[in-house]
Amino acid sequence: MGNENEYAAIGRELGMFLRRVNRLHDKRSDSPVEGPDRAAYALLGRVAADGPLRPSALAGDMCVDLSVVSRQVAALEAAGLVARSSDPADRRASLIAVTEAGKELFDRKREKFQALLRTLLTDWSSGERAEFARLLGLFNAAFAAHDEGK
Repeated sequence: MGNENEYAAIGRELGMFLRRVNRLHDKRSDSPVEGPDRAAYALLGRVAADGPLRPSALAGDMCVDLSVVSRQVAALEAAGLVARSSDPADRRASLIAVTEAGKELFDRKREKFQALLRTLLTDWSSGERAEFARLLGLFNAAFAAHDEGK
């Protein structure tokens, strides 16, 4: 099952990580920042990377209720960052796709975040970065399986 000290250490480090991410977001919110809030931006990122997607698929992927996705999509649509169209497979359903403006915003913000990662991980070897990505991927997969009841 593992050493309880290992779980305590992981819990402390995850807690610190979450506090730092929140602080980073709060600092960025103090300045006039273009674009959607953090939750809507996450949805924009999902659509930019893997879209077009149905709102129901976005809700499942983002682990939120469909009503939350509907509000976020409406805000992104109003900002011209996503567009809604009919799903050719089922005309009753809609697909959400990123617009050119949405893709440009996503690309700019992603580059800024990746620049931060390059700064934070500058002393890590390529192997360490790859191992970190692998372990984080395993952790996220375990979390997803837990959420799905597996």
